[in-house]
Amino acid sequence: MSTTFTLAATAAALERRLRAYRPLALPAAWADELVFPFYDGLALPNVSQTVARLMGVELPGGPPLDAAVWGGETLDGQIDRVVVFLTDGLGYLWLRQAMADDPEVAALVGDLTGGRGPVPLTSVAPSTTVTALSTLWTGRVPAVHGMLGLRLHLREIAMLANILSYKPASGSHPDGILSQWGLPAEQFVPVPGLAELLAAAGVPTHSLLPYPLLGTGLSRILHRGIQHRHSHAGYSDLWPRLSDVLRATAGQRCYINVYWPAVDSISHQYGAYNRYVRFEIRQQLSALREVLAAPEARDGRTLVIILADHGQTDTPHELNLTTDAAARPIFDALRASFGGENRLPFLYLREGTKTAVIETLERDYADSLTWVEPAAALAAGLFGLDTPYAE
Repeated sequence: MSTTFTLAATAAALERRLRAYRPLALPAAWADELVFPFYDGLALPNVSQTVARLMGVELPGGPPLDAAVWGGETLDGQIDRVVVFLTDGLGYLWLRQAMADDPEVAALVGDLTGGRGPVPLTSVAPSTTVTALSTLWTGRVPAVHGMLGLRLHLREIAMLANILSYKPASGSHPDGILSQWGLPAEQFVPVPGLAELLAAAGVPTHSLLPYPLLGTGLSRILHRGIQHRHSHAGYSDLWPRLSDVLRATAGQRCYINVYWPAVDSISHQYGAYNRYVRFEIRQQLSALREVLAAPEARDGRTLVIILADHGQTDTPHELNLTTDAAARPIFDALRASFGGENRLPFLYLREGTKTAVIETLERDYADSLTWVEPAAALAAGLFGLDTPYAE
């Protein structure tokens, strides 16, 4: 990778700082391999805090992004318009790998960052789209907004729910059915949306989404208060649509959020890092560079933030507990299927079975799995240090 980026040393120092952060001791020999969310200035909620403050809005919760992200510069009083381009699944390490493998990608990143280069942030726990986007659209940590994964056990319906489609996790139900069952999507998260708070201060929000995502259960949860909703039908019209939005908002005080899921979708289809993903990264950055080179984007008062909601990683050795006889004590103890995420599942256990489950994990799966009790995870700040939402 090119070493001429002006923030290369800063990026390396931030990565060391993030890897050294150990808020939670876990009973596993490999626990030091984990990277924890760094909510004190280097995680997703700090991005939203920064957006709010630049727009003159006080958002409850944590601090804005650490000044090191900007190379120690201050942006106060210099920004009227903020554009967040969220490329789903394009983590920092894979971006750096793509830059090392492809000089064109490195040059694109150089152009897009004004020669500064990328710097690392952490996501949230669990590092998955549902939780990450809920954080970005509220500016609050997961413990506060309560969206702790794709599958959540809701006592109102006494079953696991798939939050992405806002319906029970099993069975044949239409998307969004939970709203008809008395759980309105707009009321699911207990804190105001970022767009709602900006609108109350007279700052309009524009969102640019793939058309199929408009009006979904998750969209209704996240996008409360957005005044201008723009959609596109595919890859080819995304970029002229973005150009249209930038042209229409030139010189205005506003927030623009762009969501593009391709890296994540391709990674799920073919693996986390391969020629398909590399091609998408190059095409995406090239198109974005062209759009941002236009006069409507370069007014000297617009901040463009390019970030991911989480990264991706290949899993060459799948552990399927459903077919492993040694895992029987775990399944015998469950009151419901796993909640949360495959990488961070929640176990809903029957009374009196916890000890047997822990013994099974530590005896038969110590090389690949570990565990933590909810109270300890919350106290350590895994989901953020603010007072948790009661539910």
